[in-house]
Amino acid sequence: MCLASRSAAVARWAGLVLGLWLCSLPLIAMATPFKPPRRGIPGRREGGGTRDPQACVQGNPARLIALMPQTNLGLTTHEYPRFFWYMPKTRAKFVEFALYETNENQEDKVPIYTATFGISGQTGIASLTLPANSTIPPLVVGKDYRWSFALICNPNDRKRDIEVEGWVQRITPDATLAGKLARANAADRVTLYADNGLWFDTLTTLAELRCARPGDATVQANWVGLLKSVKLDAIAEQPLIQQCSPSRQ
Repeated sequence: MCLASRSAAVARWAGLVLGLWLCSLPLIAMATPFKPPRRGIPGRREGGGTRDPQACVQGNPARLIALMPQTNLGLTTHEYPRFFWYMPKTRAKFVEFALYETNENQEDKVPIYTATFGISGQTGIASLTLPANSTIPPLVVGKDYRWSFALICNPNDRKRDIEVEGWVQRITPDATLAGKLARANAADRVTLYADNGLWFDTLTTLAELRCARPGDATVQANWVGLLKSVKLDAIAEQPLIQQCSPSRQ
């Protein structure tokens, strides 16, 4: 009887230790799938690669890639959203970002913001937040805007630029979604944004979480899952190459 009691006590102790050990392991959430709206617009998610002898990109993947869903249209609730792209290894020293208003035929009407800046040559996921100032009007709700990003391979021959482009539209969430977002924390907002097709908000919030929690396996898994859900597997594991800034979420 004593032996049986001792064996039962050992079993209970071992079960407790095992339970505590399992609870101490990092929790890996389900990868975040993105549900894009049905509407799409022609665009160019990938720029030229090494098969072009004039291309100024190298490495693997050797392509400039816009972080956009396959529809080429991304929705946002922000007046001044943040845009993302994959920067390959390149000989280019300068790049250009541009945002355009378009007419009803989705033709370029007028550039409302352009920025040319130097790059360090580091590879990874880069981004630019549209600056909120008096010279740049906030995105109008329900209006399509075209954005582009270009590697300036030869400043004397801009036809050699490697360019990607996509579309952005600002929307106003309905009352139900707005209420849920107001009550949710940043991690829960990622799911709400992804479920409601808000591409730029999903990506931006996850990028901010990666900055705030650099060692969080759950955040990393959700970032990878998000990119893989829109067939961006080739760059899903790439690092963020820009310094983190305070969250606006």
